[in-house]
Amino acid sequence: MDFLDGLFEFVGAMAVKASEWKVTRQVRRRMGKSLGKTPSDLELASLNTWMKVEEREQEEKESAPIHPR
Repeated sequence: MDFLDGLFEFVGAMAVKASEWKVTRQVRRRMGKSLGKTPSDLELASLNTWMKVEEREQEEKESAPIHPR
């Protein structure tokens, strides 16, 4: 049973790491698109940077053409 427990822990840890990597990549892509540059690790954790990203995304939504359905 110890082998199976260790295997489950290993698989679980790998799943968590893969999820972390995917989310970090998505966040970097979103910030890079809004800021026009590749964000650093410090910028990823900065609340001020996130506020700038939100403002720019809102401006893009407001300036986008309206497409009636």
